[in-house]
Amino acid sequence: MLVIANNLTTRNRKINQAFREAQSTGWNPDRGTADIIKECARQSVAAGADVLEINIQQQYDRPEAMVFAVEAVQQVTDRQLCLSTNNPEALEAGLGVCKRPPLVNYVSIDDIRLNKMLPMIAQKGASVVLLVSDPAAPTDAREMLFKSTILISSVNEVGIPNDNIIVDPGLIHIGGELGQRHLVEVFDFLRAVSATESAVRSTCWLGNIAAGTPRRLRPALEATLLPMLIGLGLATVFMDVLRRDNMRIVRLSRIFRNEAVYSDSDLEL
Repeated sequence: MLVIANNLTTRNRKINQAFREAQSTGWNPDRGTADIIKECARQSVAAGADVLEINIQQQYDRPEAMVFAVEAVQQVTDRQLCLSTNNPEALEAGLGVCKRPPLVNYVSIDDIRLNKMLPMIAQKGASVVLLVSDPAAPTDAREMLFKSTILISSVNEVGIPNDNIIVDPGLIHIGGELGQRHLVEVFDFLRAVSATESAVRSTCWLGNIAAGTPRRLRPALEATLLPMLIGLGLATVFMDVLRRDNMRIVRLSRIFRNEAVYSDSDLEL
């Protein structure tokens, strides 16, 4: 399983403050205002992240913010990055300073994203996450598979191969009946994706399942759902890598699949 750390996000109070200070001082990644971002990147890598997401979708979704964050993170690690933005100009700027082809989150059945973002992604040899369910109006597994087919075809047409494509069924918070019903459809969708011979991979945003629930309950929700998703063939996951139980589950799942050698330390970390 490929682990994508979603810790570096403007949803995080400390990260948001770092962006605010950087904006006031001219978006310079060499100044102390970038230290919080750099330290988050270091901690995420130390925890075992394979990919580091830079998420500016909620605030500061502009080119200068993306360049600032990418350059700051690349000063402390050579891990692959994931660029999460709703702004085509911010995406273009980020792609321009990435030292290696990143992962781009996300593309949906939306004219702006399809027409403006896909060509840039293809040109840079980047990978792309395809969101195949609208969280505001979630669909069943059959509809998600249908949307996947349409999106994958569009992505292939611009030159992006299947092994650079990741499909996301979109988890919904479990606190409501809708979230529970949709989760069953997500399970069916993941089974279908893992059963195909295509190189297309799957992903989920683990933390979405616990959105809106009391913070004290979120670790238990994530730690219970994650192994179920892995068992269904989930290939990649966006998650908080600084939550110890999450990474312990990933390490043990690799051991159980004979992808890593057992060590007591994998349980103790």
